[in-house]
Amino acid sequence: MSQDPQDQYAHGPQGARSHRAFRREPAVIGWSHGDRVVRWTDDGRTVEKQYAQPTQAALAWDGRILVVEALDDTPYTPTDNAVVYEADGTELVRLRPPRDLVAEPSWVFGFYTAHLGTDGLPVLVVATQVGDYWGHPDLSAGTLMDVEEWR
Repeated sequence: MSQDPQDQYAHGPQGARSHRAFRREPAVIGWSHGDRVVRWTDDGRTVEKQYAQPTQAALAWDGRILVVEALDDTPYTPTDNAVVYEADGTELVRLRPPRDLVAEPSWVFGFYTAHLGTDGLPVLVVATQVGDYWGHPDLSAGTLMDVEEWR
């Protein structure tokens, strides 16, 4: 076993570090808008999630995967259609679009896309009957924070 503090695989007292520090970040692979399967790599293995309807977005960030499932824009059927997974495929949280964005909560349809912002955080876009909104995921609350009107 190496004792060199610069050796990323050292486990001695000077080089002890968490396993997470050396894991490769997950990466979405082979996904395109509309696919019904989302695959990503996690520490050398492939994780796969299948969906009944075409997906809207899939991205990796900070050791997690965000998938925006199909949007049902039928009136009065708000959709909790974004899910965050741990890299190993365990569901961490299903995100709910904020229902207080517009005068009538039934006008909120759900998430229709997501991308990584310039700050490296996911940006989710919520579709409503009267305009769209965006925000960053709040994983502890299961919704969005810093919500603003989109365009």
